[in-house]
Amino acid sequence: MEDGLAELDQWLRDQVAHGLARAERAPYRLWDDASRRLVDASAGSLAAQVRALAGVPRRAGWPDRLLAEYALLRLLVRAYQGREALPPRLREVVRARIGFAMPQDEVLARGERVRDAWCVIGSRDATLDQLTTRRVWLRGEASGRSALVLSFAARGRPLDASLAVGTAVDATLAFYPDGLRALVAERSERPAARGTPSGTSVRAMLDEHAAALADDPWLDRWPAVLAGVRPGRDKRGDLHVLDTSGEALPLRTSDPWPLLAVSGGGPVTLSGEWTPEGLHPLALWHPEEGVVLL
Repeated sequence: MEDGLAELDQWLRDQVAHGLARAERAPYRLWDDASRRLVDASAGSLAAQVRALAGVPRRAGWPDRLLAEYALLRLLVRAYQGREALPPRLREVVRARIGFAMPQDEVLARGERVRDAWCVIGSRDATLDQLTTRRVWLRGEASGRSALVLSFAARGRPLDASLAVGTAVDATLAFYPDGLRALVAERSERPAARGTPSGTSVRAMLDEHAAALADDPWLDRWPAVLAGVRPGRDKRGDLHVLDTSGEALPLRTSDPWPLLAVSGGGPVTLSGEWTPEGLHPLALWHPEEGVVLL
């Protein structure tokens, strides 16, 4: 693994030294070859991050984004190389980002446990190669804590559907060292309740995200629950959501019409994934319509 990371470090420096312009027309194998070498070096998580870079030059403003991704990858390599000097929690985050997986039994035995009424605020599936991953986001009603529960299945096989968006479950979660990903350790047999999650303002959500980035600089998405927000467009016609104080966040969705139709321009509670590109909506709660998946 040390050799694989040293090779990646040199590869990253080469990409910057040769200039970013060639990335726009580069074949997929530019990133795929680097990713395969990391797989051979047993750095699976890092390999997936490198493979995902192939899609960056197809986005608007891609040079800035690609350079930022290269910088984050080099920061991760250097952090692992100097891991002995890192605080224990950050050291575990770095190990996980590289590809050291903590067994579920160890998480259940040693992980921090939090009992709460967990509201299921959103879910999203992603398929890479032959594996489908489901990200389910939870928010604790009493603790205000965010949690991510992952499930995996081979392409075409059913995924875990026990955590339905719009429900709240009384459960104890066991957290991984990063403090975000979790496993359901214990769950009440009582039926899941339905209700609107407690949301925050735009500013409070950004403060939460900033604190999370301090613990994990490689965090690429953060669960947001915004209360009393409404959709609107700026002078260029780009879609945003605005809270009661006038703070706004850009929305990133290929189909804005369900949000516009259900909200009718009025205030709703909205959940989504906050990313460097903007807010990707997951679900909304309307006083009359209830929960609507987006």
